Amino acid sequence: MDVSDAISLQVVDDSQVSQARRLIVKLAKDIGVNQSEMDKIALVITELATNLIKHSKSGGDIIAQGCRDSENIGLDVLCVDKGPGMDIGICIEDGYSTSGTMGTGLGAAKRMSSHFDIYSKPGTGTIINVRFWNNPVGKDDTLIGGLSVPITGELISGDKWQVERRDQTINCLLVDGLGHGFEACEAAIMAVKRFKENLHLPPSAILKAMHTSLRGSRGAVGAVAKIDLDRGLLHYSGLGNITGLVYNDSERKHLVSLNGTLGYENPKTLDVTVPWITGSVLVMHSDGISTRAGLDNQIILDQSAEIIAAWLYLYHSKKLDDSTILVVKDKW
Repeated sequence: MDVSDAISLQVVDDSQVSQARRLIVKLAKDIGVNQSEMDKIALVITELATNLIKHSKSGGDIIAQGCRDSENIGLDVLCVDKGPGMDIGICIEDGYSTSGTMGTGLGAAKRMSSHFDIYSKPGTGTIINVRFWNNPVGKDDTLIGGLSVPITGELISGDKWQVERRDQTINCLLVDGLGHGFEACEAAIMAVKRFKENLHLPPSAILKAMHTSLRGSRGAVGAVAKIDLDRGLLHYSGLGNITGLVYNDSERKHLVSLNGTLGYENPKTLDVTVPWITGSVLVMHSDGISTRAGLDNQIILDQSAEIIAAWLYLYHSKKLDDSTILVVKDKW
């Protein structure tokens, strides 16, 4: 699945509800979402944004990104907050309300979207994920999730992530163009292109192909992971400050990245291989996410890949740089 850079909108008062709706509907229109879906999107965004104000003293964020699966076009939306949390089983029923309203917000969001998922923990906060497809057929892949949010003040991210599945191999890339803005984005886009063209190579060789193409550009750091589902192995190669983690049986293993920059000095690369077993979770993120970020909470690990990515962004984004996270799960 291909995704666009995300937009992240803070909602802390009533005036920002209409702004969030307008900007996200515009994004949906720009990427080619059907008018019938945009009408649903407008209503759901209004409901989610209004709930943020009603139920969280500090409001929260709504993150939206375009997505394309084969010829199908969609919009992925995350609503995140650090509020009091909720009892999901009760709150998702129509008619339930703690603020004197009709109580149809979450129920409506679930009915109108192609995909609906929610995680909430009392005293911690809530994450809601909704997705709208032009052709809402089949089942969304809850084993792959990610987002790339530009630094405040920029419309495009210098980070990119990509997942390409070929038969029984899942190929993953996370790349961070140096700095941020247009030139960093250009370098990252070139890296994604070379990645797609060289999926037959091992991770270190893919990085070298990217390095050659990035000469004369802003440069980038990046990491490639190849998950071999037949053999139960994950092969990984990283260059620069991209973080790679694999969780197996509640154990966390850091994946080694070497020092260097794609497009500059001739970098040394290293392929690392670790087991990929039932229940494994791969997390890759740029330095816009704190290196202290972790998934030591088993309840979080049990969520969908997109919920995990949103949780890491909510609690560990520095918001001083582009923030990008990629999550791949063995099962959910």
